[in-house]
Amino acid sequence: MYAAHDAGALAGLRVLDLTMYLPGPYASLMLADLGADVIQIEPPSGDLARLVAPAVGADSALHNWVARNKRSCVVDLKSDGGQRRFRQLLRDADVMLEGFTPGITERLGIDYQSCRKINEDIVYCSISGGGHGHQMAGAPGHDLNYLARSGFLDQTVTEQGSPATIGPPIADIAAGLHAAIGILAALRHRDAGGGGQFIDVSIMGAALTLTAPQQIKANAPAPLDRALDHNLGADPAYRLYQTRDARYVAIGAYEDKFWIRLCERLGRVDLIALRRDDPAAAAARLCDTFASRDLHEWNALLLDADVCYAPVNRIQDVPADRLVALRGDFVDGGDVPAVAGQLRNPIRMSKTPPLLRSGAPALGQHDAEARWGSR
Repeated sequence: MYAAHDAGALAGLRVLDLTMYLPGPYASLMLADLGADVIQIEPPSGDLARLVAPAVGADSALHNWVARNKRSCVVDLKSDGGQRRFRQLLRDADVMLEGFTPGITERLGIDYQSCRKINEDIVYCSISGGGHGHQMAGAPGHDLNYLARSGFLDQTVTEQGSPATIGPPIADIAAGLHAAIGILAALRHRDAGGGGQFIDVSIMGAALTLTAPQQIKANAPAPLDRALDHNLGADPAYRLYQTRDARYVAIGAYEDKFWIRLCERLGRVDLIALRRDDPAAAAARLCDTFASRDLHEWNALLLDADVCYAPVNRIQDVPADRLVALRGDFVDGGDVPAVAGQLRNPIRMSKTPPLLRSGAPALGQHDAEARWGSR
């Protein structure tokens, strides 16, 4: 069990997590990092995230990260014994998190209405692809599908205008973040005497939220022409440029002061006014400028020039980025070697910072102690 004084801002919060893969586990990771006691209920075959390549020892890199600070208990919800064990844990839990396709929890007898008969104050959060309460609620999908339907991929286009897939499963992560926020809001309501409630979070809704600034522009009474949208590369001061060594730099000099400073630093004061007069011509000249030197040369000239410049880092080089290193965003191991190399929780708190208590558990590691400790 975890001692309260070592458990962070959410010390004493009991979370029963029935989710797998990423959206739900990321939500419970945020709560666990902040001190919640999270018991992940896994089927006998285990969380499928354990099988996603690449491996870290006997675990997967994905599960090794997203399951840290949690406990693992194997429960077969299709068996009488599994149902009894689940109900025992549910009775004293504060939060239940599930990620089943709508309709499955009813068949298993673990839907919100069934659970609130056992624990009327339970905060029950359901994360699904399309949400509950409509004819398409049971339609299958993954991160990529919802990024496509939401219009997100229409905004990540190549120079040829075709949509490009992206690496990070950001709709999954966004769904997990929204779930964590919803859970904390529901707990505040419960603790004020309002009782438990059902929270419906969809990956589709999270993907739509990610596109909100672009949706607003596209669906305004007088929609913005894509050719004029600075988020899509129309502004020479806000776009990517290729370097001589086939790397890329990101220029975000949106405000005039940064644009003027950038042009002066590049020795291209002729581009200051051209940005407004002929943006395409200004961008073409900047393309030639950045193509004249290698990335390391541009880093030396512009990284500390206060011009909203950044190299497009290769993913494996990110830990060495100076800003990342100064922030301490990657874990060096410390007292928990199992999490060395992982990303720290991005939330910084002065009194109750997120903690790294343990690495990811083995499947069923806590079967024998799957009970709640004292608050």
